[in-house]
Amino acid sequence: MRILLLCSEFEGLIKTGGLADACKGIASSLQAAGHQVTVMLPRYSNLYSRPTAQWQSVFVNLGGVEYGCAVRQLRFAGIDVRLVEHDDFFHRERPYDDGSYGYADNPLRFAFFCKVALEWCRQHMPDVELIHGHDWQTAVAAAYLKQHYAADPVLGRVPYIFTVHNGAYQLTCDKGWFGKLDLAAGDDHFLNMLEQGVRYASKISTVSKGYRDELLSEPAANGLATLYQQRAADFVGILNGCDYQQWDPATDLALVQNYQQSDLAGKAACKAYLRHRFNLSETAVPLFVAVSRITGQKGFDYLIPALRRWLPNTKAQIFMVGTGDLQYCRQLYQLQDDYPAQFRFFEGFDETLAHQTEAAGDFFLMPSLFEPCGLNQLYSLKYGTVPLVRLTGGLRDTVTPWPAENATGIGFTDVSIEALLAALEQAEQLYQQVNDYRAVQQRGMQQNFSWQAAVTEYLDLYQQALK
Repeated sequence: MRILLLCSEFEGLIKTGGLADACKGIASSLQAAGHQVTVMLPRYSNLYSRPTAQWQSVFVNLGGVEYGCAVRQLRFAGIDVRLVEHDDFFHRERPYDDGSYGYADNPLRFAFFCKVALEWCRQHMPDVELIHGHDWQTAVAAAYLKQHYAADPVLGRVPYIFTVHNGAYQLTCDKGWFGKLDLAAGDDHFLNMLEQGVRYASKISTVSKGYRDELLSEPAANGLATLYQQRAADFVGILNGCDYQQWDPATDLALVQNYQQSDLAGKAACKAYLRHRFNLSETAVPLFVAVSRITGQKGFDYLIPALRRWLPNTKAQIFMVGTGDLQYCRQLYQLQDDYPAQFRFFEGFDETLAHQTEAAGDFFLMPSLFEPCGLNQLYSLKYGTVPLVRLTGGLRDTVTPWPAENATGIGFTDVSIEALLAALEQAEQLYQQVNDYRAVQQRGMQQNFSWQAAVTEYLDLYQQALK
């Protein structure tokens, strides 16, 4: 198949979260399965790789204004990548915001990206069979295909697959943007970018079966439940995969000592290294770790008060690494000041430290309010770091809670301090039962959430769309 994949992030080029990993995983696995994939994304000023000097010019009209740009080529990880270059829109320090607020012209920036992608495809990729877009940044491409290109000899026959990676990120703006972006307004009182993709795509997917079910009702759907219900026959959940070439403790170059399921000596060395580096004592107590965006979605509103109640009554240690909302970071620093023998917080994004943290932990904390798929629990399973999760979305699909016979982690359901405290105490009980802990840990390391399985499901969806 000849596939055009539209995204706003791609791991190894630009990344703010799991969207980049997913887009790279899908593209690489499709390519490995023998399909021809072209990836298109904006040329941000802080891309990690430089494109070739070769370029093609594309002109588009939005709201009566003509814009021109260059589309440059890059060969990255064996994949054909095309970068939409327009400095006024994309030569900025950050992809979506200034660090505090989203850019006011985000609707125009990403509508422009979508329109350019379609025009470039029409002119330079006439053998395209299918277009696959990801999240709100690519959503209006589905609307443009229906409203502007239905009679086009190239694009009029091409189905559009739209994947919702996080339904909470929608980008809503006032009704005036419909005209500015040449979109049909209908009876809508405001423009919701994500809604355009859900409404007009040929087929819709999201990143786990559990999250797909949650999006059919409120509050998970963030106002779009009725639309998801209307599109239910075309809406599937396909669990994200894990890139085991990057996330395998047997080969991970970030670790001080590698290890595998049959020999966990290296994991003990990784735990000792992290403790030494961050001045935590070497004792026979469990080490709970977290690698996370420090945001409300990740459960910090009730995680922090739960830890404040739990730490005085336990000898367990906690290490967290991440960056995000200032209010939560301040509270985590305060926990470190109040419990210096037990708690450490490293503020920032450090890929090497993320790998080392996954390897060092006995338990991985992931009490998310919602989690469309989640990747860290997949990494944790592979690294023998038993995940402690709230059973929502993809976490429910990938972690079986103890004491089930096939348990791979600790799980709880209620969004409450009490439920989380009970789960923490349950984790300590499991840790003390050495044989049971080892059994849960070993089962987790045996799990396989490869991208190959996900791509098989995507290809089935593509075939349905083509029919």
